[in-house]
Amino acid sequence: MLKKITSIFKPRDMTGGNLFTKIILLAIPAMLATMMQLLYTTIDLATVSAGDGAESMGAIASNTALINLIIVVFTGTALGANVVLSEAKGAGNKEKAHKVVHSSLLFALISGIFVGVLGFFISDNLLELMGTESHYLAKATLYLKIYFCGLPFLMIFNYAAQLLRAQGDSLSQFIALTISGLINVGFDLLFVFPLHMGVAGVALATIIAEAISAFICVLFLIKGKKNYVNLSLKKLRIDAATILEVLKIGLPAGLQGFFFSLPNVFIQSSLYTIDPGNVNLENGATASGNIEGYFYAICDAIAVSTMTFIAANIGAKKKENIKKCAFYGLIWGAIFCVIITLVILLFHRPILSLFVKEEEAIKAGYTRLSIMAYLYFFDFTMAYTAAVLRGLKRSTYPMFTTLICCTVLRIVLILTVFNNVTYFHTVFWLYMLFPITWVIATICNAIALAIFLPKDLKKLELSREKN
Repeated sequence: MLKKITSIFKPRDMTGGNLFTKIILLAIPAMLATMMQLLYTTIDLATVSAGDGAESMGAIASNTALINLIIVVFTGTALGANVVLSEAKGAGNKEKAHKVVHSSLLFALISGIFVGVLGFFISDNLLELMGTESHYLAKATLYLKIYFCGLPFLMIFNYAAQLLRAQGDSLSQFIALTISGLINVGFDLLFVFPLHMGVAGVALATIIAEAISAFICVLFLIKGKKNYVNLSLKKLRIDAATILEVLKIGLPAGLQGFFFSLPNVFIQSSLYTIDPGNVNLENGATASGNIEGYFYAICDAIAVSTMTFIAANIGAKKKENIKKCAFYGLIWGAIFCVIITLVILLFHRPILSLFVKEEEAIKAGYTRLSIMAYLYFFDFTMAYTAAVLRGLKRSTYPMFTTLICCTVLRIVLILTVFNNVTYFHTVFWLYMLFPITWVIATICNAIALAIFLPKDLKKLELSREKN
């Protein structure tokens, strides 16, 4: 039975056949994998709340926006490796594909160590800059310092996962995170209850889980029988030209993730000003934020899957397939956004009750959740249009769109309208900043696609005719 299920999601040719079905088959394991990754934080919160109290839960929750920022930056940077490897595979260029795999993994290790060491020493400054409340600060800093120690594993995992997805394999990533997720649960329970390690325990459990997921994905890259190219540890070296090509796409994508997440830090700190000291308001928002992470996992997986297929067909110089993939990805996104809306409409109370019990906290969580869930299609279209542009190797444009529309505009609105006009100084209008900026960013990206896609397809056609 298990063998039949895994065979459905086995690596497939991304340049032919039923592309509509293949896009979602690549996306589904990636969705589930990201959801598994999100469970790390969810399990941490639930375990530490039960074993060490609400203050420890608040300390971990106060790190959520910052940790999400780190994750999206690293994941975004790794997308460059996905695009370059997908294109090399589509073009049948094994030599280039080999360079991408080995250069990317070594770069992931080096950059992960660098950022981890830097983050460890400035953790307290980062949390103070975020406006973390003083009674959370000591425990929040301890959690963040330990989390930064595991950053090399997180970086290796993200790159290894993207290199596997570029070869049509998203199932291995899911397997890795399922195994590491179960181990994370076990260590959470061990460190918090018998050993009474509190926030330090759940942070350490997360690091162990990340190390295991990284190891498993690297093992799949080495041993995978259906990989287009395999990893050899002896051949790990950075090819300057290859890593520059990866960074040309990945760095703007990582910065885009940073720009997108940065104002979330301001939004979280702005929440504290609405009703200072209201723990239910803060816990409700935290619960909603955790749930929204699962929405993002769905939409992001579809967008990245579409990007991977587009890059592969650019390598194969298949113009019509690129058009089909762009259309199919949009259809799948619309389908899943409708499902998200229906789930929240019908089941928001029991879902929120998994995280908070107080009625006021549930109401506060639903205020945010209803805005986000019912309008989430606009977040998907923003991510989707950016992913299509990235698949076309035009990663810089969506980065600037995100900077202007999501970062600058949100921060300006917070500092002016939200902070100075009493009518808008509410939870509702604070979270309405999200869909307002999603729509504006989507329009900008769509205009760019309308300009660049015909040009890129024309170049592809001319290149194919020459060959």
